[in-house]
Amino acid sequence: MPRFKPYNYDQHSMVVINFQEQLQPGTFEHAIHYLIEHKLDLSVFYPKYQN
Repeated sequence: MPRFKPYNYDQHSMVVINFQEQLQPGTFEHAIHYLIEHKLDLSVFYPKYQN
């Protein structure tokens, strides 16, 4: 399995935004995040990111 660049929802940017709080259950953004993380087969992208 490829090693993608890790991300952390607890990280903060220059403007303090907590990304975990922004993805509220029931919102469109939360649904998109859930679909990408849990339902889509992303294996087509794995060969490009083998490192």
